[in-house]
Amino acid sequence: MAVVDIFDHQKQVTEQMELDDSVYSAPVNDTFLHQVLVSYQANKRQGTSLVKNRNTVSGTKSKPFRQKGTGRARQGTMRAPHHRGGATQFGPVPRSYRKRIPKKMKQLAFRQCLSLKRERGELFVLTDLDFAEIQTKQASSILRSFETNGRTLFVDADTKPNAYLSFRNLAQSRYMPMNICSPLDIFESDYLFITKEAADLFQKRYAKEGAEDHAE
Repeated sequence: MAVVDIFDHQKQVTEQMELDDSVYSAPVNDTFLHQVLVSYQANKRQGTSLVKNRNTVSGTKSKPFRQKGTGRARQGTMRAPHHRGGATQFGPVPRSYRKRIPKKMKQLAFRQCLSLKRERGELFVLTDLDFAEIQTKQASSILRSFETNGRTLFVDADTKPNAYLSFRNLAQSRYMPMNICSPLDIFESDYLFITKEAADLFQKRYAKEGAEDHAE
């Protein structure tokens, strides 16, 4: 098991903890991870786009001019797609983009995303994210202490209302509890901060003992 430092809000090392290699040092399979992350992105799509076809577009159903004798190509309706203001042919209609992600694939994706962050040096473990009051200044001081520059994700074991409301005012920062965090959220962030309690829960939930990754 690897040993990592646990920091306070001023980036001072307070203690150390061991991280399970099966969760934080798992081999990363790019093809597998791409498949899972694309599925998460697809599940976020609403699929509500709709265009008007010849049956729903407004306009007269009468012929714009007589069939013969005008020297022009025959036309049956102004609702046809090639007319201005006409229908749209083969356009999008409401549909579901949802893809099923098996439980074991989700677990493996969490291991690989956490391992990727740790490998790149973008994972930091904090003592806690307990805020005595709603204070954006305290939240921004954490970012300044760690000199982050980019999208930052803070993950806690459970929701702390004061912390959530403090980080909400920072443009590139997000705060969320573990129960709504996904591998896509972790992958899309440039820096990942997790509390000691959350890091321990990740280990208990996704640790894999005595077995090799089947996604290699």
